[in-house]
Amino acid sequence: MKSRWLWIVWKIQSILDAWNEYLKYNDHKNKIIQQAKFAHFRSQMHELSDALRLIWCFAKWVRIESQLFKKLFQFLSLKWSDTDQMIITFEKKIEILQEKFFLLLFQTNVNNIANSFILLTMSFDLHISEDEVRQTIKRVKADKALNISNISNKALQTDLAELTLILMTLFNACVTHEYHLKQFKKAQMIVLCKLKKSDYTDSKTYQLIALLDIISKALKSIMIKRLSNITEIHHMLSDAQMKVRCKQFMISTLNLLVDQIHTVWDCKIKYIMFMLSLNIIEVFNQVLHIRFLHTLKMKRTSDYIIQWACSFLENQETLLRFNEQMSDMHEINANILQRFLISLIFFLFFNASLIEKCKALKIKIEVFNFVNDINILTYDKFIEEICKTLSKVHNVCMKWACTHDATFASEKYEFTHFIRKSKKFDMMTSIQIESSVIKLKSDVQVLKVQLNMKLQ
Repeated sequence: MKSRWLWIVWKIQSILDAWNEYLKYNDHKNKIIQQAKFAHFRSQMHELSDALRLIWCFAKWVRIESQLFKKLFQFLSLKWSDTDQMIITFEKKIEILQEKFFLLLFQTNVNNIANSFILLTMSFDLHISEDEVRQTIKRVKADKALNISNISNKALQTDLAELTLILMTLFNACVTHEYHLKQFKKAQMIVLCKLKKSDYTDSKTYQLIALLDIISKALKSIMIKRLSNITEIHHMLSDAQMKVRCKQFMISTLNLLVDQIHTVWDCKIKYIMFMLSLNIIEVFNQVLHIRFLHTLKMKRTSDYIIQWACSFLENQETLLRFNEQMSDMHEINANILQRFLISLIFFLFFNASLIEKCKALKIKIEVFNFVNDINILTYDKFIEEICKTLSKVHNVCMKWACTHDATFASEKYEFTHFIRKSKKFDMMTSIQIESSVIKLKSDVQVLKVQLNMKLQ
């Protein structure tokens, strides 16, 4: 725990003393783990030596089973969501998984984009240096799974001295011509099952692990750093938006939330605080490219970043791999995948307008955004007023969702209260939220539902 805490301190402060302190405790932690492993091994051998039958079972396992590869999980059948029909063929399973992970976009009105006033974009240095390329390749872990091009990270790091100049020339050409290579747009997705699920015939119990081209990952890491630096220097995003930003991590979000709570509690007026947490589902598969690129322009992002992002998003291809079989390449028309690190900062720009709309209401609220999680914190003397405030903010979120083709998961809504003395208040008060947007996959219609969320 001490080692982890010092790592967080170093990430926040970025000073040499914090780094040296972390290395000291990390070495101490590794020694303790090594000693514990050695003691555990000796105790296990002592137990085996006491029973003759156990030592022979252990010897048999060493000779036979320990030399074999572990068998991967095999899912035999999947349930088709519309008919509950059980599918066993590989081709049909591919269709179900593609429908689950790579949804098509709905038709959304984007006419208001043409009437927007766009300021002149800022100019930035385009050139990628050799040092940037070298440091980016070095940061990647060497022994990771092979990607679709079968080029390992270790191979690049071994010949880095000879490849640095070549990669720098390639990356600068991509940036200068505002083009993301077609080979870089191909990815291999490994389908893995989520742990501790009761029904593995449902496609929702599976997740994807992306194996990307190592050269493409290096270029995207450089572009992430460029975009992140530009964002912080020119204050393009709100301070309430966290993740993939300098010195803004999960611990920063929690510290900000705790500070807000104690600030309100310390007031002379006895306020009560409530927080409504919203979650946007299937967010990375359904980002409207035209909306996202328009947001980058509104934030005065450099033209070369906008054009490169446009080229990056177009004509993405991927194949699915499971049960030791691979599907054909499948083109993804609407794609900012959550498996891509660059997708996180892209989505912060995409939903920046939602944070601005909520703050424009000029009511007593604070909004915290952690990628696709929207947390609305409000306070008042009366619970009824808080409920009205949260309902008003929720309506703004629903209108934004309609214009940006986003979907809020109503079943994941959470309503949290921060009250020192709960006996003084009616904790059975509920929020009446109307016109919650739900999109059905079958007929793609918008329903109006009424949600009663009891305070937990």
